[in-house]
Amino acid sequence: MTFRGLFLSGLVLLTTSFDLQAKLYSSPPLIEAYSLLVNQPQQTLIITQNYLEQRRLSQPQDPSRIHLNGEADQSIRTPLNTVNALQLQAQALSLLQHPEQAINVIKKAEKIAFVNDFMFSVFESRILLAKFYWVNLSNSATALKMLNALSVEMKHSQPITLTKQLQKLKYQSLMLRALIESSIGKDEAAEKLLIKAKGYLIAFDDKDETINYQLTLGQHYLRHHHYDMALDRLLSGYWLAVENEDQPQIARANYELALLFEKRHVFDKALEHATQAGEYFERYKRTQQLAKTLTLIASIYEQQGRYNLALVHYFNALDQENQLKHDVRSASLRLNIARVYLHLYNYPKTEQYIVQARNLALQSGNENIVAESQILQGKLELEKGKLDDAITSLQAGLISASRIGATNLQLMGESILSKAFEKQNDYYNALLSQRRYEQLYAGKQKSATQSNTEVFKQQQKMMERSLKLEEMEREQFINKNALYKQQQISLSLIAVLVIMFLLLWRRQHINKQLKQQLTKLTTDYYTHPRSGLRNLRMLNARLANSLQKSSANFEQWHLGEIINEPLSDRLRFALFEVSFLKNIYLEKGYQQGLAAEKEFGDYLQQQVLEPARIYHFSDAMFLYIEPNARLSCDPKQLADSIQQLIDNYTLPLGIEKSLQIGMAEYPFLPRSYTAINDHELIDILLMTVDAGVSLNNKYSGSHWVHLSAIDAAPAASFVSDNIRRSCIDGIKKGLVKVHSSTNNEIIWNYDHNLNKDIN
Repeated sequence: MTFRGLFLSGLVLLTTSFDLQAKLYSSPPLIEAYSLLVNQPQQTLIITQNYLEQRRLSQPQDPSRIHLNGEADQSIRTPLNTVNALQLQAQALSLLQHPEQAINVIKKAEKIAFVNDFMFSVFESRILLAKFYWVNLSNSATALKMLNALSVEMKHSQPITLTKQLQKLKYQSLMLRALIESSIGKDEAAEKLLIKAKGYLIAFDDKDETINYQLTLGQHYLRHHHYDMALDRLLSGYWLAVENEDQPQIARANYELALLFEKRHVFDKALEHATQAGEYFERYKRTQQLAKTLTLIASIYEQQGRYNLALVHYFNALDQENQLKHDVRSASLRLNIARVYLHLYNYPKTEQYIVQARNLALQSGNENIVAESQILQGKLELEKGKLDDAITSLQAGLISASRIGATNLQLMGESILSKAFEKQNDYYNALLSQRRYEQLYAGKQKSATQSNTEVFKQQQKMMERSLKLEEMEREQFINKNALYKQQQISLSLIAVLVIMFLLLWRRQHINKQLKQQLTKLTTDYYTHPRSGLRNLRMLNARLANSLQKSSANFEQWHLGEIINEPLSDRLRFALFEVSFLKNIYLEKGYQQGLAAEKEFGDYLQQQVLEPARIYHFSDAMFLYIEPNARLSCDPKQLADSIQQLIDNYTLPLGIEKSLQIGMAEYPFLPRSYTAINDHELIDILLMTVDAGVSLNNKYSGSHWVHLSAIDAAPAASFVSDNIRRSCIDGIKKGLVKVHSSTNNEIIWNYDHNLNKDIN
């Protein structure tokens, strides 16, 4: 295989792998199809075809989320994944040399992407379409026209708001355009495009893409015979790949370096790099790359005159290409095999493989191989002594080579034709052929001279850059020292700030812990130890103002003030005694008594809801407080509510349910809100409960007693050290009304005064 053929194959592979870099798929079948694309495009085609046929297309509600979401439902495919599947299918068709089908599929993908407003996929599809026109149809003019139009459209595109996405598309477009320009011989235009693409590459800061760029630039220089610059770029890409431990890129760099050393006839280095690349491709079953590498190794052996080794590697490469069904490459390999057999003087085998190569080339329409086969046929006929047939074949081959501009084939053909004429004693035509050869060789040398001139200019620029770089390094050293001093000062300040921050954070953490402990202690302090209800522990002991402020998260009546705002609160109070709590300890023991009391406390806590509240006042007594918007409410309603509350608990358990309830309202004196405080109101309630107990001793069952002062009751009547005496005196004078659950007379307890003297 000629160097030109090898390079074009490498270029095709490069563009294929480039378009797929950093492509993410959310569907497992598409991931598998992508992984098989380069090595087994037929499998990719089957997988994508099944994916599109077996799943129905869904309509996404939120297109912006499709890029992030996978397909949990195995029966549907999202529009974006449909576009991705079609793109993979088109690339597989392109690799399988079905350009018309590939173009139709990628146009379908572009249409679906456009309908769903996936502008990134639209532009991506158009880049692939341009690539197909260039790689498969060799229509570089149409491909460049598409890329130019795409560049204009991307510049004015509104839907793609992500700058990084747009930059990636521009980078891909520039790289593809540069490869096309390079392939059609526009060296300077291609180099400008590659330099422009590098501007986007710097913004990406992507090591993998940096390696790819260096190797691509090295391939460009290699194509245009700038061998020194090609070596510089390829080695840079190689060592970057080694540093990044990127095995695929290392293998690619090895292959390109082998091509370069083979071109410069450094065969030992070429074999070394080609062997390393071949080992990787064989290990990971990269059939296409392995076939190319085997072909290169065989070409090196052929140039060294080691024809048997060359044949072995050519045949191995041919087996690989036959698996991939690449007719053009198979035809080229057959020509190489024919040429080796010709060196070995095996004319029948040479004839056999030339015919096979020509037939394959005619089927695929590859004029380059047809021309080469004709020239090789002429050389064979010359060796066999068939001079007329040799001249005819050589002239036909030269016409074809001239038409397609294959300079190397023309040089080879003119050289052989000159020998054929000379053997025929036609010295005039032999001389003409030799002159044409010399003219072609002079033109090639002129190109080589121009190339060397360009290389010299590039080396001059590199020397100037090196001198500037040394000066910049000196300045950098000075600036680095200054920066180091500044960094030390900054680090010292940062360390001080960090220490201060840690101290403040620790102090804040300690304060938070102390507050949590205080909250827990305060909560425990104001909670009854057995029932879990709130208590009135601090009713007779006021706390300091500072402590009250620090415990602002507790209601004021937690701290000893059950009446929050005396001039505005209107409350109903009920103090009731639950008899069964006393008896349960005696009847069932201490442990069961504790459990029953805790269970009863939880029950009350669940049943009494805000704004009402309940307190565990003493062993079997509970204080119930609720807002009282209407002061004329019937106390029986409140007593019945409390009785119903207790009944709901006791009836299922079958235990005693009798209650003694004492009730009063705040304000107790309607004309003087503050005459009776919360302590005195509790004392009045205790007196009413005691009266209820007295009633219970005479009449079984639950009893309630309610005291309320008349509207005209003067505050002066209750100015006394003993609020109980004042209430009893008010009852006798008619200032305090007594309501109870019975019409029987209530005998009041006169505070253990033996002479019952309340005067």
